[in-house]
Amino acid sequence: MAVPEEDPAFPARPAPRAWGAEAEPGPVGRFRGRAGGSGAAPRVLSGGAGGALCRTFGIPSSRPVLSYPVLSYSVLSCPVLSCPVRPALPMGSTPPVFIGAEEVEKHLHRASLLLPALEAALANFSAGAAGGVVQPVRTVLPVPRHGGYLGVMPAYSAADDALTTKLVTFYEHLKDSSVPSHQATVLLFDPSNGTLKAVLDGSVITAKRTAAVSAIATKLLMPPFAEVLCILGAGVQAYSHYDIFTELFTFKEVRIWNRTKERAVQFASAASGPVRVCSSAQEAVTGADVIVTVTMATAPILFGDWVKPGAHINAVGASRPDWRELDDELMKNSVLFVDSRDAALTESGDVILSGAEIFAELGEVLKGTKPALPEKTTVFKSLGMAVEDTVAAKFVYDAWSAGN
Repeated sequence: MAVPEEDPAFPARPAPRAWGAEAEPGPVGRFRGRAGGSGAAPRVLSGGAGGALCRTFGIPSSRPVLSYPVLSYSVLSCPVLSCPVRPALPMGSTPPVFIGAEEVEKHLHRASLLLPALEAALANFSAGAAGGVVQPVRTVLPVPRHGGYLGVMPAYSAADDALTTKLVTFYEHLKDSSVPSHQATVLLFDPSNGTLKAVLDGSVITAKRTAAVSAIATKLLMPPFAEVLCILGAGVQAYSHYDIFTELFTFKEVRIWNRTKERAVQFASAASGPVRVCSSAQEAVTGADVIVTVTMATAPILFGDWVKPGAHINAVGASRPDWRELDDELMKNSVLFVDSRDAALTESGDVILSGAEIFAELGEVLKGTKPALPEKTTVFKSLGMAVEDTVAAKFVYDAWSAGN
């Protein structure tokens, strides 16, 4: 493949600009999510004494009613089953819709569809109160008995007039490998009155919005003639990053490494473009221009003396204050960008334990108040922000509503 050419819709130079028309799909397969879920309906009367009695007295009983009969007396002083009363919904209220993973994927089939909304959200967040984003640092509740965590991520965006809360669980070591390590649900509210409008599967949203933000950082921070992409990790985020990176950028070579080689081989087989499976992280990283770390590592797996000067790193894993993906040398000798200063100084072990100085939030670069410095070795520490889920959920809900 040739050295990447300048694309007017997605320039290689890091000047912040609006995304153009939808990019043509690149040489990449689409990796679909799977819907799931179950629920139990309340026990109901389906005929019998209750239904017969309702029909006898002319009371409509076309829908099932709750099976809690009440004893009363007829005019003949005989105990009979009275017709149960259906609980009524408040005036004007409607139940929230549920939008499952397959439906989310249908309306968000490419992560690149989120780029304009995410760039605006990042800039608004970094603008402070003037940007209209209200978002606390996520609350993380440990589940020590099972080695898990529950994260709660609320946000409101005034520019979008959108209010959401994401609930996300993360389990380090699952006995059942068929269960994803990360699971998420997004609740979308009507901000004018607090009504719950929709419950959306959050796993597809999380994967796509995270990869899209990494793509924004890469557009701004990568060297002008990047030829080699390296991905460390072969989970869900590896697929979503590969998807959007090969759609928007041109690389001569894509490399993959995973702690379990079988999963790296599986990843390479699923990709529609050529992917080189590497036997070690060092082999994958050496000479790479853009590096993506999407691992479950709790200790460094990427070291500064492996990294090519001027390379750009998207560090996506290690979202706890005592977890690491990058070593001190890389953190201290790179220009460090983050999505949120407050979050990075609270949640990122790579930032906290290395003592590395944060140069800028990504939104500040998008606003033009801080330079991108693509000629330097750069690290974008991505923790993921609730406002990213907010604009993504609104995008999906609006698309779903237009079709219904």
